[in-house]
Amino acid sequence: MRMSKYAPFAFLALAASFAVPATASAMDHLKYGMLRVPQAVLVGIAKGFFKEKNIDVEIVLFRSGAQTVPALSTGQVDLVSTSPGAALYNALSQGVKAKIVADYFVPGPKQPGGDPNGIAVRKDLITSGKFKGPADAKGLTFAITARGQFTDLFAREFLKLGGLTEKDVRIVTMSYPDMLAALKGKAIDLASAIDPGLYRAEQEGIAVRYKKLSDVMPGLNLGVTMYGERLIEKDRDLGMRFMAAYQKANSYLRKRLTEPGGRKEIAEIYQKYLPLPDPSLYEKIGLGMGYEKMTVNVDGKYGLRWQLKQHVASGLVPHPPKLADIVDQSFAEAAWKGRNQ
Repeated sequence: MRMSKYAPFAFLALAASFAVPATASAMDHLKYGMLRVPQAVLVGIAKGFFKEKNIDVEIVLFRSGAQTVPALSTGQVDLVSTSPGAALYNALSQGVKAKIVADYFVPGPKQPGGDPNGIAVRKDLITSGKFKGPADAKGLTFAITARGQFTDLFAREFLKLGGLTEKDVRIVTMSYPDMLAALKGKAIDLASAIDPGLYRAEQEGIAVRYKKLSDVMPGLNLGVTMYGERLIEKDRDLGMRFMAAYQKANSYLRKRLTEPGGRKEIAEIYQKYLPLPDPSLYEKIGLGMGYEKMTVNVDGKYGLRWQLKQHVASGLVPHPPKLADIVDQSFAEAAWKGRNQ
């Protein structure tokens, strides 16, 4: 699979698909839509956990999260991993037959893979003493990926630490790879960034990872998994089997990242499916994963309800959906209960 030269630093690529070779005609085939972000589903494919449940998983890559829900609603894919941003809530409020069924990416200080997300501050601003803390962001240019995404929320919460609001800075939107170039060219001062681009900026002396996402917003469901109509209504048993294998893959990922040689194994798996020019990066950067149970944080601190309220207050979600109608925890809960069976 050919990659854009910029994709390694954003985990974004043109829509493409790949699949592990079909092993039996009787296996259930599922199309899993995702961004170019390393995650547990790839571990599950590599280790044969889905095959154990008689499931053949085909990965379909999308350029942005905004493309995933329309693909899910039309049956182009059966399930997706995406970010619970304003675009997602607006789509669900229009009656799309899809539900959030699990988390897949929750940065946290105790997560084995670390935290790939952070506020990047130009290093020269820090070394010169012009930037000593969040309050010094006043009047500076701050880059996010888009309004209504977690990078937007992250920037706003970071500014609050210094008693500032978004009105005190110049907010600009751009892709992750463009952030790296803009920091280097001093076109921006701060950015809500992500590895491996953030890691590269640190290594090149361009920027400093001033605050991690997990330092500012612990417990944030950065990524969720969604089922479409097929798995929610037509074949719930298949949805249950997928979730059981998915949880097993997430648990394996969490465990191996704490064991000798485990990080290298996971890096090799990710390099196989999502190759980077420098394979060793997967052994150095933050890697996302879900909490052990993989149920979604709905009402906790920085949970889905909190996120939705922020988007409503910003005018980005004029007709908010009812979370009770779009979240179904039963798949993750059943998989957790039956994990040793």
